[in-house]
Amino acid sequence: MWATTALAVFSLAMAATAASAADTYPQRPVRVVLPAGAGSGPDVLARALAAQLERQTGKPFVIDNRAGANGIIGAEIVARSAADGYTVMHASPGFLLNTLGYSKPSYDVRRDFVAVTNVASGSGYLLLVNPVLAVRSVAELMVLAKSRPLNYASPPAGNTLHLASEMFNLRAGVRLQHVPYKGGSDAFTALMNNDVQVVIAPPAGALPYVQSGRLRALAFTGSRRLSLMPEVPTVAESGLPDYIVDFTWNGWFAPAATPPAIVVRLQREIQQAVAAPPLRDLLQRAGFAAVADTPAAFDIFVKAELQRYAAVVREARIRAE
Repeated sequence: MWATTALAVFSLAMAATAASAADTYPQRPVRVVLPAGAGSGPDVLARALAAQLERQTGKPFVIDNRAGANGIIGAEIVARSAADGYTVMHASPGFLLNTLGYSKPSYDVRRDFVAVTNVASGSGYLLLVNPVLAVRSVAELMVLAKSRPLNYASPPAGNTLHLASEMFNLRAGVRLQHVPYKGGSDAFTALMNNDVQVVIAPPAGALPYVQSGRLRALAFTGSRRLSLMPEVPTVAESGLPDYIVDFTWNGWFAPAATPPAIVVRLQREIQQAVAAPPLRDLLQRAGFAAVADTPAAFDIFVKAELQRYAAVVREARIRAE
């Protein structure tokens, strides 16, 4: 009886301590590990969010770019970090896909992480070519791809952009050759240098290049046209009605044992941040809609996404090893 009572008292004390820590969180800089390179779509959103969170809390949220191995390096760092709310991860769907594309994944999404919030969701990607390529539509790209070899760039195998590109190969009946790059910014550089001919990329990272004329957008992969570029048709409208790819979002995760009170506090700060004009406007320009849902809601979303990706990975025969 005494042991049971002592355990109950200890548990209550620990809960009170965690709640107290959450009330004053953060008290020092927060490290935001980003498993992507500088200049990528996730990097643009993560830095804008970090800046807003710093304005709200008075403490730095420091972006730590850890591109490589399709985001595995960054995920492993967070999984091994102290579960105190001072190391978190800004992740995109490739974080989940790694557990499906590798035969022996080095982390488990459900075991090693806790979902904080889905910061924002997009509605698809842009299908891009170098302007020197003599194509101005998906139909023309398909004709050209059947007449001579063409390459496409994406982050390493298993990434959502790799998956979207392989789905295009399947639906269009072409064989664009995959050339993997470390991150999205490297893929843009390769496309502008004409080292590759095609890239599928998030609007957040691609729009500046399209608007400056350095890249040409042939189509949008979502079910509806991108509101920021209504003149660009969807891939489905362009002759491939069964091609719709819209799995694009940016979410925050923390190490699995992070106290729930701190997770909730962080989610509420993010909820406030995405409603602030600077970040709200950036999300709209990038083709994203703010979400900032609760940890419980995001956890349900993650489970559903894992099931959806598993089906697509099987169809596209994606294997990262």
